[in-house]
Amino acid sequence: MKVRHFTLYIIAWEDRLTRLSLALLLGATAYGIVVGATITMYYDTVPNMGALEDNLGSVQLILYLLAVIVSLSHLPLALADVRHSLWKQASIRALAFIGPLIVFLGTDGLIAHSLWWLPISATDRFHMLHHTVFAGLPLTLGYWLLLRGWWRPAIFQTIAVPSRRVWLVSGIVLVWIVLGVGILFGLVPPILFGITMIVGLVALPVIWRVAG
Repeated sequence: MKVRHFTLYIIAWEDRLTRLSLALLLGATAYGIVVGATITMYYDTVPNMGALEDNLGSVQLILYLLAVIVSLSHLPLALADVRHSLWKQASIRALAFIGPLIVFLGTDGLIAHSLWWLPISATDRFHMLHHTVFAGLPLTLGYWLLLRGWWRPAIFQTIAVPSRRVWLVSGIVLVWIVLGVGILFGLVPPILFGITMIVGLVALPVIWRVAG
């Protein structure tokens, strides 16, 4: 009975954190559209609007980062599901973990910068609006639709308790994510990320075999 209560408790918190992560993504998207449109309209009338745009953009960035941080709670549980061959649970949790990260990275540049068109990309006037409308909005809506169709915590039958190896692998993945985000902001040299990726990939099989 205690195990069942513990399982229901964890699943309930997973559901709350998933909804919180989605709410943060929706908030970041709405903020980017409203503030981005305001910057576009008043760019010629407000002094130093370019510098102000950088400060206002940090709010959207924080919302996206918080959504990613909240979604990290699914990673060790998804890996534990894989270890116990609970493939359906693992895939659902992987979706809840990867989705916000894709939305953040795609909005910040991986997709938005690929959708390049000179009239809206050449100046800071359309910068936030461009990133949000062309990448943030469709990615967030896509993630929301996927959650509506796939996020079914009620089907979770058990909680696979993460082992030491799961926590170690989760830590390596977390380091990769942090370094990847650091590259986007020019804080981490790509060569350091590449070395860390190689070392991590070599270490993963060893950790999986040695750690209990």
